[in-house]
Parts: sequence; C-alpha cells; structure tokens
Amino acid sequence: MKSTTILLVDIVHPRISKEDSAINLKETLSLIETYDGGKLVEVFERRVEPHPGTYIGSGKIEEISYLIQKKNIEIVIINTIAKPTQLYELLQAFWVSNPTIQVWDRVDLILHIFSKHARTAEAKLQIDLAKMRHMGPRMYGLAKTLGRQAGGIGGRGIGETNVELMKRHWRSQMKQVKDELAKLTTHHKQQLERRRREGFKTVSIVGYTNAGKTTLFNILTNKKNYAKNELFATLDSAVGHIYLTKSTTKVMITDTIGFIQDLPTSLIDAFKSTLMESIHADALLHVIDVSDPRMNEKKRVVEQILTDLGIHDKPIINVLNKYDAATSADKSALDKGVPAKMIVVSAQTGKGIEELKEMIGAELSSRP
Repeated sequence: MKSTTILLVDIVHPRISKEDSAINLKETLSLIETYDGGKLVEVFERRVEPHPGTYIGSGKIEEISYLIQKKNIEIVIINTIAKPTQLYELLQAFWVSNPTIQVWDRVDLILHIFSKHARTAEAKLQIDLAKMRHMGPRMYGLAKTLGRQAGGIGGRGIGETNVELMKRHWRSQMKQVKDELAKLTTHHKQQLERRRREGFKTVSIVGYTNAGKTTLFNILTNKKNYAKNELFATLDSAVGHIYLTKSTTKVMITDTIGFIQDLPTSLIDAFKSTLMESIHADALLHVIDVSDPRMNEKKRVVEQILTDLGIHDKPIINVLNKYDAATSADKSALDKGVPAKMIVVSAQTGKGIEELKEMIGAELSSRP
C-alpha cells in the first residue's frame, strides 16, 4: 500500500520555546503515525493568534503552495480544530498546486483513524454520525461563501442552490444514521437492564488512549482483543467477565474507546452508545500510563470528560499502569506507596493484577 505524503501546519506562539512546542506537537505526530505513517513535512508559523480567515498568513500560504507542488503533498493537516471557512479558504488556495489536495483539521484526522479501526456496524455508524456532525457546519459556511460569490441582489447562484441540496441530503442521511443507532442503543439498554435484573455487577475501563486499557482488559478476562501501541486501537465496546480473588462472584468488565485531549463534544456524543457501558457501570477503572511524562495532564483530561458525561461521581479506582516502562525514579516513588483508591500495576507483566481484583471486590461489596 502506497504511503501518503502529509504536510502538517502548526502555529506556535512567539513566547513558546521549541522544546515546549515539540512536546505539544507529539500527540498530533502520534495521530499521523497511527493514520498512515507515510512521509511527513512539517511547517511552523510563529503568530500570536491564528488568522481569522485562513488560520495562517498569506506568506505561509504561498510557502505551503510551493511545497505541495514540489513534494507532491496529498494531505495538508492543520493542527487545530479549524473553522469551516478557514479550511475552505485554504482548500481554494491550494487547489492550484494540486487539484486533488485534501485539507484536514485535527478532528478530520481523528475521524479518519476511527474509520481505519472501526470493526463493528455500530462503530461504523457512530463514525458516520461524527463525520456528518463535523461536516455540517462546513456546508453552511460554504453556502455563505458561494452566496457572496453569486453576486446580484436577492439572486441565488447555481453553487448556492447545489449547497442547499447537499444540506438537505445531509439532514436526511443524519436522520437515517441516528435512527439506526437508536435501535442499537435500545438493544444496549435492554442488555444492561437484563444484567442488573440478574444481579451482575459491572466495571468499566476508561482512560486516555494508549494507556494500556485493552491490555489490562485482556489480562483480567483472559481474552485476546486487539491491543497495539497506537492511538485509538479500540473503538468498539468489549465485554468480558472476571472472578474476583477469594470469591466465586462473577463481575462483568468492559473496555471502551480511549479519550484524548481536545476531543470535540460532537465526537463524544456520537460514541454515547459505546460509552453507555461506562455510564451505567457500578464502578470505573481509570487506567493511567505512569511512564508518560504528561501523565497528570492526561489524567485531568479524562476526569473532565467523565464530568462532561455526568459519571465523575461513580466509584473510581485509579490504575497506575505500565510500571514496567516507568523510569527508575518513578518506580522508586511508586514503590513507597500510593493514595487510597489507587493501585500500581503492569498489564504486560501481571504485577498488581491480583491486588487489583481484591480492590474491585472491596469496592463493589461496599455498594448496594
């Protein structure tokens, strides 16, 4: 399969150092690697704030247009959640250099990764819905732009009329996808209700993407679900069960999509069906990568998303994972002990797994 040549555009504030900007860019580079891993060209512009119309200045547009032609760039990725009009203006500017050029923002990149990893019909529907929600504002922005280009007073250009047709088709398609997802959601709710009636306790694994959630799920349930060192390797909700230590009690456990910084509300909403397992769980395991220098920042991101979902007040066990990959200094600190409702584990080596089961059992037994 031919790799894609991608150009990444990032705006850096004049007061931010190269080192700090590289740290901020690391996650986006990981996303691009997950999507394709092809040739990458990076372009930076030092600005206090983005250009309101085109995100980058006219000089940088000329520079990128030249690079698109010289290096056969196929996709330009803007490292932000861009305005629809900004993406459209950039697309128009770059068409001259490559008529097939694609201009994406950060959300587009995530959605394409989602499409790559979708396995089930439900995940594919959720991605379709997220794409439609993301594309909707672009059509409305496009209609305004074409309306201005149409000219005349009270007149309607051909382009504007076509956009109106596109918008009607978009609304119709969105309704169809929502209806199909609603059926799956109803089925999900019935399953959850049946588990409750049968007395099953449920625990849901949550966390930042690539924190090791699926590896932990596999070792707890003796399953072999797809787990890889890349972002958003898991999109579908997986359900298994564990028998708690010193008990014959069977507990249902689920693995769900990982979270990420600046994840738009529209994407979270689109995956509400998958996240329903977490919303209705009796307790949550928040998996945290202790080998990650941005551990605390990512922990706060997950906590904020849990708050947005209205499930921040559920019983939460913080699972400090990847002990085996932590630095010697971090291991030394962790070995001295951690606060209550936290436990150090390694899903790769099995360290702390039996103790985690005991902690889950204690948490669930304290709840009615």
